[in-house]
Amino acid sequence: MMTSRFDKLFPRAVWPLACLLVAGPGCALLWIYPPDADNFRSVGGYLAHSVAARFTSAPSALVAGTDRVELTALLLRLLRTACAIGFAALAWLRASGPAWPAVLRSPAALALQLCLAVVGDMGLIYVFTAQLGTLPLRQAVRSLAAAIVVASAAALLTIVSLHMSDERFIMACTLTAAEAVIMCIVTALVLVALRERRARVALAAAHAELQATQALLGEAVRASERLRLARDLHDMAGHHLTALKLHLDLAKRQAGAAAPPSLATASDLAATLLADVRLLVSSERGGGDIDMRLALQTLCAGIPAPRIALSIGERLGIDSAALAHALFCAVQEAISNAIRHADAASMTISLRRDTNGDLLLAIADDGRGSAGAAEGNGLRGMRERLDQLGGALLAANRAPHGFALDIRLPKTGTAGAPA
Repeated sequence: MMTSRFDKLFPRAVWPLACLLVAGPGCALLWIYPPDADNFRSVGGYLAHSVAARFTSAPSALVAGTDRVELTALLLRLLRTACAIGFAALAWLRASGPAWPAVLRSPAALALQLCLAVVGDMGLIYVFTAQLGTLPLRQAVRSLAAAIVVASAAALLTIVSLHMSDERFIMACTLTAAEAVIMCIVTALVLVALRERRARVALAAAHAELQATQALLGEAVRASERLRLARDLHDMAGHHLTALKLHLDLAKRQAGAAAPPSLATASDLAATLLADVRLLVSSERGGGDIDMRLALQTLCAGIPAPRIALSIGERLGIDSAALAHALFCAVQEAISNAIRHADAASMTISLRRDTNGDLLLAIADDGRGSAGAAEGNGLRGMRERLDQLGGALLAANRAPHGFALDIRLPKTGTAGAPA
């Protein structure tokens, strides 16, 4: 349980922790020591000075104006601290996925974060550009371009307002261009890292599917081989034992009272052996069911994300390869959708039989759910496959978020099969 909570909270905690590491020391120093001139020469410094000028008198020969300086410093401390806290809170909520309203993941929320990063300064813009790396590529590029324009404009306006030599002006513009390059590098690094992680998850999922398919195929082959051996044993040994029993009985009747005791014993042994063969054949035929447990356990154990809780009922032997294939494909498709589209953190899969012997498969995740009314190709193909076996599929969004599949298949799997 502790591991599950940690895995769920860690992706959301990354960005507040990054804000604390980047902006925390600056905020602490700002409250411990009085702000210097460089702190006032920023967007936040100009805002703090403008507000302080409305409540204090201007410096003159009689009034030194220390009240204005002190108020400006206090407002600057409050403004930068509030921007850092607000930025971290928005980053936490944006990373919470479908647990919060979609407006928190809208471009307006990104624009608000950008404003907080520019006003708050202290490296928050780098945390912002790192966060852009989690977006789709086109949206990340557009947002990064907007961030570079806004941050560079704010820096250049501050530079232009200062009286400095040509060399210092060129140096300041160079530093601004270097900051823009660093922003691009940070976004690119996060994009590459997340793409590599998604590739590893997809590779692990494909490997798990291959292993599960191999286990299911091996189980089907073993069941088919047992059935073939039982059929051959019945057709060959059973036939000869039956003929032997008939001839022994005939010989015993022809001999009459002169029949030796060994003839009766041989007839009894033949009857016993024939009964044992029939019992063995019956048990082998009954043991030809396909056990889905190993295949599903292999599939779910090899998926690194989302976390999958698998529950399989007892007495789940399936005597139809078509039924086993339909169930396996349904689970496989649901896991693929959760990985590629739902951005789910956890899933539950339950397979059991009801009192009538029908197979019930329930799958649920905590992802973003289905945005549209139309079904995708995966769900449509799943429904068609189940219809051929007389099954039913119910797919719907969960409250407050997530997606659920409920599948029912008749125990014979032939109710709707084509003739």
